[in-house]
Amino acid sequence: MSIEIVADKYSSAMFELAQEQNKLDLMEEQLGYVAFVMDEQPELSSFLENPTVTEDAKIKLIGKIFESSLDKVALHFIYVMIKRGRDRYIKQTIAAFIKKSREARGILEATVTVAEPITADIEASVQAKLREVTGKDVILSVRQDPSIMGGIIIQVGDKRIDGSVSRRLQELEKSLLRTRSEERRVGKECRI
Repeated sequence: MSIEIVADKYSSAMFELAQEQNKLDLMEEQLGYVAFVMDEQPELSSFLENPTVTEDAKIKLIGKIFESSLDKVALHFIYVMIKRGRDRYIKQTIAAFIKKSREARGILEATVTVAEPITADIEASVQAKLREVTGKDVILSVRQDPSIMGGIIIQVGDKRIDGSVSRRLQELEKSLLRTRSEERRVGKECRI
């Protein structure tokens, strides 16, 4: 089974359960915490994905790490994935769950790409503008990419607003090349 199929299947089950129990916010927060810990501690992911480590050892470690900080529903969700041999898909499943939860609650995810770090004020301003334009709450993910040279790129779903300096320079270059090409063509026509 592909990662997408497994992640969709398990995240859908978790989404339905969390929705029935009115725990979407809580599950999103807590499972997001699990994904954060797994990102920050790659040894944990390696341990869970190791086929020589027993299911019981994996469950015992997860219990030690998360038992005091997770709701029973979130903890048992992780246990079920381990028991069914889906432990290597936990992070992808959590990401799929969070996406479903946010969509259900009318929250958009937007990625903002900038060349240099931005202040909290600018981030809040971009978030407010996106909220105004979309009519929905927006969660921003800011990433740095020096190759854009300046400006900002905003990605919301499949929509992209590219206000980067690098894009503007590319457009200027195309325009200059087009103008040069037209000048050559006109010059040839004048000689004829």
